[in-house]
Amino acid sequence: MNRSAPRWVRLALVHAFVLVLLAVWLWQRNVAQPLADVPADAGPLQCVSYAPYYRPGESPLQPDFRVTRERIDADLARLAEISGCVRLYSVDQGLHHVPELAGKHGLKVLLGAWIGGDKAKNDRELAQAIELANRHPDVVRGLIVGNEVLLRREQTPDAMRAYIERAQAATNVPVTYADVWEFWLMNKGLAQSVDFVTVHVLPYWEDEPQPIDRAIAHVEEVMKTVDAAFDKPLLIGETGWPSVGKQRDGARPGVLEQARYLREFVIAAQTHGWQYNLIEAFDQPWKRRLEGTVGGFWGLLDSDGHAKFAWQGPLAARVDGPQPLVAGAAGLALALVLSTLGRVRRPAATVAFAVSGVLAGVIAPLQFEYLALACRSPLEWAAMGVVAAAGWLMWAALPWTLHGRPGEAVRLAARVLLFGLAFSGLLLAVDGRYRDFPFLLFLLPAVQWGVAAAAARLAPLPHLPEGKLFAAVAVIGSAVAWLADWRNPLALAWLALTLVMASAFVADPERRSS
Repeated sequence: MNRSAPRWVRLALVHAFVLVLLAVWLWQRNVAQPLADVPADAGPLQCVSYAPYYRPGESPLQPDFRVTRERIDADLARLAEISGCVRLYSVDQGLHHVPELAGKHGLKVLLGAWIGGDKAKNDRELAQAIELANRHPDVVRGLIVGNEVLLRREQTPDAMRAYIERAQAATNVPVTYADVWEFWLMNKGLAQSVDFVTVHVLPYWEDEPQPIDRAIAHVEEVMKTVDAAFDKPLLIGETGWPSVGKQRDGARPGVLEQARYLREFVIAAQTHGWQYNLIEAFDQPWKRRLEGTVGGFWGLLDSDGHAKFAWQGPLAARVDGPQPLVAGAAGLALALVLSTLGRVRRPAATVAFAVSGVLAGVIAPLQFEYLALACRSPLEWAAMGVVAAAGWLMWAALPWTLHGRPGEAVRLAARVLLFGLAFSGLLLAVDGRYRDFPFLLFLLPAVQWGVAAAAARLAPLPHLPEGKLFAAVAVIGSAVAWLADWRNPLALAWLALTLVMASAFVADPERRSS
């Protein structure tokens, strides 16, 4: 037996081990889990937040954007199938059509007047909202003057009181203000000016994020606290759970978690007699610019208007079908072609690279899925796409690298990967609240070069003069990100992956010489 064969066996075993772990994870995520069922006769949801900015490039931050009356009509027809009411946050950009069209579809409206830092715009917005409330009193069940204005620190409590009282004097529709529950407790005096108190309770976004197992209990505790603090009726103005995004401590986004939270919340609301509005009707991709990936995926419906989950029956976190098998087979075929082109003659080496090809194939659609969800602009597509491409080039060049012929392309790819790792660590350290851990961009090269190559004692990656500096930046940044989010297992996993990747770039050539 060739004495180099055990090296290739170790290389194959490492890739096979990771492949098995990934396969088990995919299998587990595709198995339907039992969840609490909302009674089929429970009726429609009480209310859902409606914003029409669910198509690519649409955003309320674009001053010239206008939603058409026809789009609103179609949206409200869809929402009338699941809810008895919609909440608005503004009456600008064509949203003034909503009260009229909502009445056509049998919907009530929680009308919102957006209050920001511009007094002239605030005055125009509030005047238009008051006019609409007075024109459609049979449809508008409440006027919400401002949304989380105190949280954003764009107005003082006294200024908000003045806006609220202006609305009270100009309309007979009930008037309220909406903010996170803690800000209501810090500004109890505002309750004297409203007809009901509108609080936002979002277990995922709490300063101490609540895991899904504790989420409903947390809402119950908050509502008891708020109810004891005010003698006015209460409305939960926002509550929900994201279906995609970064885990915060134990609060993990996901379709399964979203369905569980909303089902259990609706049941709890019926039990406790809560009035509520769910956030939100449609996914809002534009929010990713403000809140990261997670901000865009709180909708009950996706951007095409399809329901993400049912309200009864078991549910799986993923529905992949045969895709992983097909992708793995494609990766295997590509690996065999590359082995032939790279003149890999040892059967054990061919098998090792073939196993890595199956792993690469299974990772590929997951990687594309991540990029589609996380990339918010062409620039981000280009930047993260280049990093992903560098990882694929490093994998595809393995047959040539093993012969000591890596070439300048591999050196460039290694430099891109290392820079991307360092930059990711730096961003997570200084702005980690809204940034995902980009596992899928680095998983394949981390397994291939950080673990498998070390286990097989193969030749290291090409030497880079800046390697130790970038590796240090990556490790320090990832360590800072973990310390800031130490209860989050994904933060620790990211630190571990960074250490593995960094070790591959600073490995001692003598230690892995063949």
